[in-house]
Amino acid sequence: MQNHICKILGDNIKRLRKARNLKQEELAELIGLEIKSLSLIETGKGFVSAKTLEKLASVLNVQASELFETQNSKDTELIYSSIIKNLDLIKNNYSKLQTVDIVIKSLI
Repeated sequence: MQNHICKILGDNIKRLRKARNLKQEELAELIGLEIKSLSLIETGKGFVSAKTLEKLASVLNVQASELFETQNSKDTELIYSSIIKNLDLIKNNYSKLQTVDIVIKSLI
Protein backbone atom coordinates (compact mmCIF):
# COMPACT_ATOMS: atom_id res chain seq x y z
CA MET A 1 0.00 0.00 0.00
CA GLN A 2 2.72 2.48 0.95
CA ASN A 3 4.54 1.85 -2.35
CA HIS A 4 1.33 2.69 -4.18
CA ILE A 5 1.01 5.98 -2.27
CA CYS A 6 4.66 6.81 -2.95
CA LYS A 7 4.13 6.15 -6.66
CA ILE A 8 1.01 8.36 -6.81
CA LEU A 9 2.80 11.16 -4.97
CA GLY A 10 5.88 10.89 -7.19
CA ASP A 11 3.88 10.82 -10.41
CA ASN A 12 1.89 13.88 -9.37
CA ILE A 13 4.98 15.84 -8.36
CA LYS A 14 6.66 15.02 -11.66
CA ARG A 15 3.55 15.91 -13.69
CA LEU A 16 3.05 19.21 -11.86
CA ARG A 17 6.76 20.07 -12.08
CA LYS A 18 6.76 19.53 -15.83
CA ALA A 19 3.50 21.46 -16.24
CA ARG A 20 5.27 24.42 -14.61
CA ASN A 21 8.32 23.99 -16.85
CA LEU A 22 10.59 23.27 -13.90
CA LYS A 23 13.61 20.99 -14.12
CA GLN A 24 14.25 18.59 -11.27
CA GLU A 25 17.25 20.67 -10.26
CA GLU A 26 15.13 23.82 -10.06
CA LEU A 27 12.37 22.24 -7.99
CA ALA A 28 14.90 20.57 -5.69
CA GLU A 29 16.54 23.93 -5.04
CA LEU A 30 13.20 25.67 -4.44
CA ILE A 31 12.17 23.15 -1.79
CA GLY A 32 15.61 22.69 -0.26
CA LEU A 33 16.26 19.08 -1.28
CA GLU A 34 19.14 17.39 -3.04
CA ILE A 35 18.27 16.40 -6.59
CA LYS A 36 18.88 12.74 -5.75
CA SER A 37 16.24 12.91 -3.01
CA LEU A 38 13.71 14.53 -5.35
CA SER A 39 14.46 11.91 -7.98
CA LEU A 40 13.75 9.13 -5.48
CA ILE A 41 10.47 10.80 -4.52
CA GLU A 42 9.38 11.25 -8.14
CA THR A 43 10.08 7.60 -8.92
CA GLY A 44 8.12 6.43 -5.88
CA LYS A 45 11.22 5.06 -4.15
CA GLY A 46 11.26 7.76 -1.49
CA PHE A 47 8.79 9.75 0.56
CA VAL A 48 8.63 13.27 1.94
CA SER A 49 8.48 14.81 5.37
CA ALA A 50 5.51 16.98 6.30
CA LYS A 51 7.72 20.05 5.94
CA THR A 52 8.82 19.07 2.45
CA LEU A 53 5.23 18.26 1.51
CA GLU A 54 4.23 21.79 2.54
CA LYS A 55 7.05 23.29 0.46
CA LEU A 56 6.12 21.17 -2.57
CA ALA A 57 2.47 22.18 -2.36
CA SER A 58 3.43 25.84 -2.05
CA VAL A 59 5.94 25.83 -4.92
CA LEU A 60 3.66 23.79 -7.19
CA ASN A 61 0.70 25.98 -6.18
CA VAL A 62 -1.62 23.14 -5.14
CA GLN A 63 -3.23 21.87 -1.96
CA ALA A 64 -1.12 19.15 -0.32
CA SER A 65 -4.03 16.72 -0.70
CA GLU A 66 -3.90 17.15 -4.48
CA LEU A 67 -0.45 15.59 -4.49
CA PHE A 68 -2.05 12.31 -3.41
CA GLU A 69 -4.97 12.27 -5.85
CA THR A 70 -5.08 9.62 -8.49
CA GLN A 71 -5.69 10.65 -12.06
CA ASN A 72 -8.89 8.63 -11.93
CA SER A 73 -10.34 10.79 -9.18
CA LYS A 74 -9.42 13.93 -11.11
CA ASP A 75 -11.02 12.52 -14.25
CA THR A 76 -14.14 11.66 -12.28
CA GLU A 77 -14.44 15.24 -11.01
CA LEU A 78 -13.98 16.63 -14.52
CA ILE A 79 -16.60 14.31 -15.98
CA TYR A 80 -19.07 15.06 -13.20
CA SER A 81 -18.57 18.79 -13.71
CA SER A 82 -19.14 18.40 -17.42
CA ILE A 83 -22.35 16.43 -16.85
CA ILE A 84 -23.71 19.09 -14.51
CA LYS A 85 -22.93 21.83 -17.05
CA ASN A 86 -24.61 19.87 -19.82
CA LEU A 87 -27.67 19.19 -17.69
CA ASP A 88 -27.93 22.89 -17.02
CA LEU A 89 -28.02 23.50 -20.79
CA ILE A 90 -31.05 21.24 -21.20
CA LYS A 91 -32.84 21.97 -17.94
CA ASN A 92 -35.85 23.42 -19.77
CA ASN A 93 -36.15 20.62 -22.31
CA TYR A 94 -38.48 18.00 -20.84
CA SER A 95 -37.91 15.27 -23.44
CA LYS A 96 -34.10 15.51 -23.24
CA LEU A 97 -34.18 15.48 -19.44
CA GLN A 98 -36.48 12.48 -19.52
CA THR A 99 -34.05 10.66 -21.82
CA VAL A 100 -31.11 11.50 -19.57
CA ASP A 101 -33.09 10.29 -16.56
CA ILE A 102 -33.80 6.96 -18.27
CA VAL A 103 -30.14 6.52 -19.19
CA ILE A 104 -28.94 7.35 -15.68
CA LYS A 105 -31.45 4.97 -14.10
CA SER A 106 -30.31 2.18 -16.41
CA LEU A 107 -26.72 2.69 -15.21
CA ILE A 108 -27.57 2.59 -11.52
